Amino acid sequence: MEVYKTLLSILIILIGSFSMTYGQSGKPLKSIVSIENQYLIVGVDNPIRIVAQQKEPVSISQLSVNFQVYNSEKVPIEIAVRNGYFIIRPDTIGIVELNITIGDTIETKTLRVKPMEAVGRLGGKYGANTNGKIGVGEFKAQMGIIAQIECCGFDAKCNVLEFQTIRISNRNQVERRINKGGRFEKETREIIMKAESGDIYIFRQIKYKCPGSEKPQRLDDMIFEIE
Repeated sequence: MEVYKTLLSILIILIGSFSMTYGQSGKPLKSIVSIENQYLIVGVDNPIRIVAQQKEPVSISQLSVNFQVYNSEKVPIEIAVRNGYFIIRPDTIGIVELNITIGDTIETKTLRVKPMEAVGRLGGKYGANTNGKIGVGEFKAQMGIIAQIECCGFDAKCNVLEFQTIRISNRNQVERRINKGGRFEKETREIIMKAESGDIYIFRQIKYKCPGSEKPQRLDDMIFEIE
């Protein structure tokens, strides 16, 4: 949220230069919309700041919101106010059209809605960019792969659908297993329990699905060396 507060400060500074800011129509823009990400996220309350060229803060009566699933008609959706932010909560991916009435003009901002994105974790601790090696005992104690949501101010997980596990032993022998779901299945567990010092384990083709996502998503591959 510190980054978000910094962005808000920048917006306040920029408000003084609105007369030099122009849209595609060639007319001066009178508002700036700031969101924490570059897009809205499905299934969560997205906080939005709006700074406008007017004496009073922007009120909800100046706003209307339409939502459009790709290649379908626009429909109105709710916008709320909470703790000084405007809140929009889309329930699927698509496009949000935010209309802001300022004086006798209406400015329209278009915001993309995307599914949540997760970070892959072995257990709840080790990720794709983990430095160092993992001890044999600790590695064998892991129960599976987690798709951890690390944005949006809350702790949640998405559903891991499947992944491939590859073991490259310290004698360069290779074993592969396909695992359904996030928890290690019996065959995957068998090669996990073979872990020895110097082995390399690769978890790849990790498919997962977050709420609101129409298609499976994919996590970064994870590579671990056994200490």
